Amino acid sequence: MPDFSFENSDKFIIPSENTISKPESQGDKNKDSSKNKSKHPTNRKIIPIIMSLALLFLFSNPPLKAQMDVSISTGLTYSDNVFHLSDYDINRWKQGHPNLDFVNTTDDLTISLQADLAYPFRYQWWKFIPSVTAKVSQNISNPDKHRQDMLFRFRVERYYWNFTALYGYYPYIYVRNYIDNDGTEESEKYSYERNLYRADLNVKPFKNTTIQFHGRYEEYFYNQYWTEYDANAATLGLGARYSFPAFSLGASYHWRLLDNYNHDAEDASYESDIYKSDIRLKKTPLLASKPKGVAFYPELALSYEERFYQSDDARYGERVDRIYNTNAALNFILNEQWNLKLDYTHTFRNIESPVENIRLTKEYSENKFSLTAKYSF
Repeated sequence: MPDFSFENSDKFIIPSENTISKPESQGDKNKDSSKNKSKHPTNRKIIPIIMSLALLFLFSNPPLKAQMDVSISTGLTYSDNVFHLSDYDINRWKQGHPNLDFVNTTDDLTISLQADLAYPFRYQWWKFIPSVTAKVSQNISNPDKHRQDMLFRFRVERYYWNFTALYGYYPYIYVRNYIDNDGTEESEKYSYERNLYRADLNVKPFKNTTIQFHGRYEEYFYNQYWTEYDANAATLGLGARYSFPAFSLGASYHWRLLDNYNHDAEDASYESDIYKSDIRLKKTPLLASKPKGVAFYPELALSYEERFYQSDDARYGERVDRIYNTNAALNFILNEQWNLKLDYTHTFRNIESPVENIRLTKEYSENKFSLTAKYSF
């Protein structure tokens, strides 16, 4: 279930993640490959350090543990379209097309482990919560689809409002392979590094009403084969949540602008409008005869994005993406330590473009099922 007060950016795919192949650029045909190396190498030593710190806090002296909020989560996620392939590409893969030989299976199972550490403290009437999250994940059938991500947050709470500043570092996000038409002429990994800077302000002007303000800035740095897709993205959002006796309703609007500033030929920049809504039922005992036993609450969220490409070139000109997301989840609170979550997400991307090849290769659908267990110390 998406948490609209936290980081959920990966629900919306940036445009160049599903480019069929690298655009032909005569000016790059003889470029020096040494100049095309990534200027932002990944640092994969940070995640093991964070995970080691989590274990250190678990086995530290009791006074320190008493002040820390520590939780460990593990999850399984099944996707029926892990590379976001169109029906056209899936049929080509079944027929053994060489451009899709990087796909071992179109569906896959992902195993993940996440550690959350928070250190809440108070100063007079203020509450401060610095925290860090580290997450690692690995796909079973397609091992190149692995992730090591981390988030640093600092939250300030007052009675009528709270503010969260967040930095997220995503050192390696592998999308799929494409043919490097203006470089090696071979099938190369299409992957990127991402930095996220985010701020959220929630204000409670009335007893049951919360107004939400959101802003984020993202940096995308692609590997040495695809540096022309480097981009920056800015997002502004406004939302509201109202709590009824049995459930709460939320709605928000986000405006997003992605600038593909480093393009050599075709420009993948876009502007998008994102609409979200969700309903969350209040916590209810699973058995009426045991009000202090296992409890649960369901959630349902919908989102719709219209993405308008800004370029006038033959590839991206007049292209419009419409992305639909439906998410349903069941949360179970077993006791003070254990939580379980069952989650289902359906994503569909519809493409409008005068280029037939774009329509054939960019439209896709995906179903994801996940089970997550969380233990709080």
